[in-house]
Amino acid sequence: MAEEYRKYSIPHPEWVDFPNKLPPNTRIERMTRARKDIVSDPALDITELTIKARDGYDIRLRSYRRTAASKLPLFLYMHGGGFVTGSLETDDKTCRAVAKEVELCILSIEYRLAPEHPFPVGFEDCWDVLQHITTSPAISNLDLDLESGFLVGGTSAGANFTAGLAHRYHVQAVKGKPKITDLVFWAGSWCHPDVRPEHLRPSILSVDEIDDAPGLTKSSIEYFWKKYGAPKDDKRYSPLLEEEWKGVASKAYFAICGWDPRRDEAIVFADILRNAGLDVKDQVYQGLPHGFWTTCPELPVSVEWEKETVAGIKWMLEKGE
Repeated sequence: MAEEYRKYSIPHPEWVDFPNKLPPNTRIERMTRARKDIVSDPALDITELTIKARDGYDIRLRSYRRTAASKLPLFLYMHGGGFVTGSLETDDKTCRAVAKEVELCILSIEYRLAPEHPFPVGFEDCWDVLQHITTSPAISNLDLDLESGFLVGGTSAGANFTAGLAHRYHVQAVKGKPKITDLVFWAGSWCHPDVRPEHLRPSILSVDEIDDAPGLTKSSIEYFWKKYGAPKDDKRYSPLLEEEWKGVASKAYFAICGWDPRRDEAIVFADILRNAGLDVKDQVYQGLPHGFWTTCPELPVSVEWEKETVAGIKWMLEKGE
């Protein structure tokens, strides 16, 4: 079956032509953790807050919601960056776009990064936030209604966190705590290539075959893994090794990059969740590299991705669909 996916890696014409349309001396800014002032937006209430990690560290978060909106569903979001780069600024544009179009509160987490804070610090930071915001006082203080929708999601490393967090939260279900209703996976990865389950290896070939794509290659996958420091078979890093996903959520939405070594495991994971009973929508962006909408938001196809993302989140919040 994986052979059928190879067509997705043919470079998209917009991506091929993109460098030719840039002004001279244009530099694509790298993801950093530089502190920036919040740019105000009259349509949104954007605020920052902190939550204590188990070791006393203040985890920084940014909340996005429409001005004067109340009792909203929650989208708990985690940025990408290979576990070693990224910040609240990385996906600020996307968070704003979604919050403007969808009646929800987005809470973006600035988890600690490797190698200064190696595995499992980043994952456990996100777990501590998840545990905190599902308590009654936090729900009240943030003016949330998690019964109307509780989404957890992220991009790349954030999508990796999402799977492990959702699985643990389901397995360790606490009576009285709200259930996660929906999962959002953008350009995700869910298993170290060396520990792919044997029965899935024939379906996960892109991680071996795609080594010419911008943004993510076999060597960069290995680089990020070594910096992160996770055991290859730890299910917090390789959640694809989990065997049971039934009941983890109701719906899932995948944005899959076709020219991405992580492509096949995303397609496989989407099917695993379908077989577990989740209602799944997935969109493969043919010929586009890992996280193209972050790297090149000016592309028409990136604008289209944003529109489809908004539609996907609205779909997840629909009841009885």
